[in-house]
Amino acid sequence: MKRASLALALVSVLTGSVSTGCLGRSGLSGNLKEFNLEVTENRYGREAIFFVLNVVWVYRICTILDLFIFNSVEFWSGTNPLNDKSPLVDVPMSEVEKIGFNDLERAQVELVSENAAKLHLGFRNGDRMAFDVLRDDDDYTVSYLGRVFFEGKVDPAATLEAAR
Repeated sequence: MKRASLALALVSVLTGSVSTGCLGRSGLSGNLKEFNLEVTENRYGREAIFFVLNVVWVYRICTILDLFIFNSVEFWSGTNPLNDKSPLVDVPMSEVEKIGFNDLERAQVELVSENAAKLHLGFRNGDRMAFDVLRDDDDYTVSYLGRVFFEGKVDPAATLEAAR
């Protein structure tokens, strides 16, 4: 009994530490999250479903299957079998450089509210930037230090495809 508990704890820790750096699209975990969001519109209901699915290990099992099976198939075949998307590792650096961020080390999105987010960028030389992103229906504005940097429209078809 003690060995089984120790083995289970070790697998949990290793899975958690390994999966944080995974560049696969995690199709099964994404489908589970999408299911959770579609079941109810109520934030408390969503949290309750998330909690229950964590207690009964559904999220953990999906993460393990993504890590060892589906993301591996995605890497070697070039397509995730659950969502038909190509691996994130195949995004060419030339596409990233087109944005003008050659020395980008880190990018993180922080959801501020339902219609606002912050895009935090970190560069290899230590510089940091934070863009404000505001959405109003299908229009969005990206600003930096209070000055509008970019304005655009959300493509509903692309939004649906990215969610899948």
